[in-house]
Amino acid sequence: MFFKKSLPISAEKLAEIIGAKIQNSNLMIEDVGPLDKLEQGIISCYHNPKYKSSLTQAKKGFCILKEEDAHLLSDDVVGFFTSTPYRAFGKAALYFYPRPESTGKISSLADIHPSAQIGKNCQIESFAVIKADAQIGDNTIIRSHSIIGENVKIGRDSLLEYNVIITNSLAGDRLYVKPGARIGQPGFGFHMDEKGHFDIPQIGCVRIGNDVQIGANTTIDRGSQHDTIIGNFCRIDNLVQIAHNVELGDGCVIVAQVGIAGSSKLGKFVIAAGQVGIAGHLTIGDGVKIAAQSGLMRDVAAGETISGSPAVPVREWHKQTIALQRLAKNR
Repeated sequence: MFFKKSLPISAEKLAEIIGAKIQNSNLMIEDVGPLDKLEQGIISCYHNPKYKSSLTQAKKGFCILKEEDAHLLSDDVVGFFTSTPYRAFGKAALYFYPRPESTGKISSLADIHPSAQIGKNCQIESFAVIKADAQIGDNTIIRSHSIIGENVKIGRDSLLEYNVIITNSLAGDRLYVKPGARIGQPGFGFHMDEKGHFDIPQIGCVRIGNDVQIGANTTIDRGSQHDTIIGNFCRIDNLVQIAHNVELGDGCVIVAQVGIAGSSKLGKFVIAAGQVGIAGHLTIGDGVKIAAQSGLMRDVAAGETISGSPAVPVREWHKQTIALQRLAKNR
């Protein structure tokens, strides 16, 4: 997604861009880089005490950090001071590696239905397919071999990488979908009895807010009757499965290999760490944190941190772990 495009910049100018105070403005910065390989012309970031030794060993370059950590800098490492170093580092990285901008070119090898509405300055690459009555917002990029289904709506300034398929969906602005994602396919819905499985038509859609990112090979099912909803600013990692009628509140973070069963509702800013399994028809409150590999089978109140399988409050899980260790030692 990101390719280095920007020229070297003065330290003073970069400090303005990222909103930081600076010690020395008479120097040029050429690129961003890791803290353990800091050198002249490179800017990095110190935001975690785990990397303290890398910072103290650095002899040259630039570092974004909190002002209270200034004593860790050697004489030849120039400090950029801010209360949010990692966010500021992200702004610096975006200067050198900006998001791609649409070329405004539509390939003659793209298959675009005459009724599709294509916004201004869109880039649609070879072998992309846009079906009837789809709407694509201004400045959007659709890479090769991606498919936009009938009546799908994609907001402005969006980026759909290679081999993305979106059907039965309405998405807001600045959507970013990584390669191979599948959004809006029918969910896993059928009736079971002695006569055999009987499919239930899935007739809802997927509604996606603004500024959402969806990872590679992730799948988000359309709703069965209600809609599947992904709130604003959600970050969904690679290889995630979100079933029909699931609702994610604004700002949720869903890490790789999480599976969320149908009709569960997550509040705002819920974090589900890697390989979490969430059963269906649950209600999970705002700000809940779910530890990696947890199996969640009950509702969770706002603000809780839970862990284990079945998942329990994290302190209780620690007690269980200690008790098991003691039992093992006493055998």
